[in-house]
Amino acid sequence: MKLQALHRRLIAAVILTCLFSLTAVAEDDVDMPVVEVTVVKVYGSTSEYLKKYRAMIDVIKKHEPRAEVHVYQAAFAGTMYGQLHLSTRYPSFAALAAANPRIVADPEHDRVIEELADIKREIISHYMLRDRTPQ
Repeated sequence: MKLQALHRRLIAAVILTCLFSLTAVAEDDVDMPVVEVTVVKVYGSTSEYLKKYRAMIDVIKKHEPRAEVHVYQAAFAGTMYGQLHLSTRYPSFAALAAANPRIVADPEHDRVIEELADIKREIISHYMLRDRTPQ
């Protein structure tokens, strides 16, 4: 199980490093806030999942104290009803790029991932949003 967690962590770090280095980002965009979102469909206990996810919030905040972490549950959402939207708002693209390798390298991250995996759930999507609100 620990080898699988290490493997997932390495893959995530490589993908994000490639994404950050290959994505053409304008200089102004580096300073814009970004939001990382993971959509999860929980088949087990949502309240148990949220209790365990609290530890992930602590890991994120340890490595990027300025991050704002929220968990939203879809309502009035048809087939998406009940899905959890785990969002982490970083103050900038650069802050996300700097924090992510530290977060996934933290042994506590692996422990939390293993505990969350004990609850039957499906990761529906994982993506990043850049703030494009007109000023």
